[in-house]
Amino acid sequence: MSVTVLSVESAWIPGVLADLRARHGQVRYYLSAGRPLWLTNDDENADLTTALLRCHDEREARLRKEVGAVRAWLAEGGKRAVVVEMFAAPTRDDVRFLQECRMRLVRGEAQSITVLRHIRATLPAGGDEILAMLKLAGGAVPEKEFRQWHRNHDWDDDIIRAVTSTRDGLRTYATPITRDLPITPELAAEVATTSRVPLSTAALITDPALALKAFTAGAAAEAAGQGRTLSRYAGNLYRGALKTGAIPHATAAGAYLAALVADRRRVSGPLAEIVLGQASKWEVAPDQRAMLAYSLGQLLAKDPDPAQRASAARCFAHARELDVPLAQVAASFNGAALALYRDRDLAGAVTTMRTALELLEGHDTVADQQVQLLTNLAKLRRGTPEAVGLYRRAWGIADDVANATYVASDLVRVLLEAEEQAEAETVATRLLELFDRAADTGQASEKAVSAVCFRLADRHLAAGATAEAGRWYLAGISRMRRGAPDVVDAVLHNLGEQPEALLGERAAHALVADDLLALRGLLAGVA
Repeated sequence: MSVTVLSVESAWIPGVLADLRARHGQVRYYLSAGRPLWLTNDDENADLTTALLRCHDEREARLRKEVGAVRAWLAEGGKRAVVVEMFAAPTRDDVRFLQECRMRLVRGEAQSITVLRHIRATLPAGGDEILAMLKLAGGAVPEKEFRQWHRNHDWDDDIIRAVTSTRDGLRTYATPITRDLPITPELAAEVATTSRVPLSTAALITDPALALKAFTAGAAAEAAGQGRTLSRYAGNLYRGALKTGAIPHATAAGAYLAALVADRRRVSGPLAEIVLGQASKWEVAPDQRAMLAYSLGQLLAKDPDPAQRASAARCFAHARELDVPLAQVAASFNGAALALYRDRDLAGAVTTMRTALELLEGHDTVADQQVQLLTNLAKLRRGTPEAVGLYRRAWGIADDVANATYVASDLVRVLLEAEEQAEAETVATRLLELFDRAADTGQASEKAVSAVCFRLADRHLAAGATAEAGRWYLAGISRMRRGAPDVVDAVLHNLGEQPEALLGERAAHALVADDLLALRGLLAGVA
């Protein structure tokens, strides 16, 4: 296996880290002490409303960006190890990040992932203020900042050594903390003056100007999905703005409404109307009100209740009445069409998509929206002569692997149904080229590539062209990062042969599957 999960007594962790560095040479180290593994501190302050409404997308983008950075580092080759030290149970995002890293280890190289889990030790009774400040800072701070705290509080050196430890210029806990700590607004404010604190800490601060200092797009992404952290933070900011006037009322109001929307996975039509009514009453900027309307429409369009989907159409229409970018206008039409389709209004959905496509005509900067609209319209027109033409138009516009994989699987399917196998293989070949050239690819792209390759392989197999079928099966399987030995077994069964290349892929997939299972066990506390 290329993944090792070790449970180690806290006092021994520094020594184990030093040994890993000595044995592996190149080590990429991550400290998990309370903040996401993928979070980087390269942020400037961001627009509140925009960042809050996009926080879930930003969270995904940042995770993928760090995975891409790991992939590039591993691709340099040689003996390399990703090492993660965990003070507490990992989040699902942490495990997903580690699994994505595992799938990017370079075959044939001595590369690995090691997870070090702390076995908690007993801490002395003192030092709670030190630990509280570390917790408020997210679990670790640069040594320079910690020394400033030390000077301000005149802590005892022996207590510091007993309750803290250092890692690569960072000061963190000596061992996992389980007891209650003296968390106060005053202490939160002190930490925020020197450190980039998470929004859960900033939500405690009574000074709105200081609380605002903590806000970045990364901080919003970190807080996305953490209960009601965003609402607490923005609500506290709004109340502070009312009292002090330190932040313009419309700015704080827009942020508060955006946080209420961002913290929800579902919303009702009446609540959406209240939010938009308050945004108008509080004189939130038109472009921000449009973003609120668009975000509410997205939530409502996915609701199983038809009444809520009718509200989605009103939200999308309201967004278009205000000042929004062209891509967002198109996306709002796409969302409205989805709501109409789910209400079985096929004609209305088709008309809405055609309207959006007319708006986008001649605008090359919105290729992703054009590809989505054309592909979705083709799906609605399935079985008509127009459908193949729509798919072809979408394919002609697709300019990267994400766009290409959105349309490729459906296009290859309809081409094969139309007995246009040569064109289907041309599409598949270009898709593989785009996939291989991409800096990094996600699960959706990998699924689309394998679906296209397997569809072509099945066609060749049905025609008795076993060798050609094996070539396409191998093309798909070799690009599947997730361990799927059962899929390879099914392919081998279908072929009725045991090609050496596929047997090698089967062994590699089995290894990946075992490693991913070991990492998934972290969520259950299985070491």
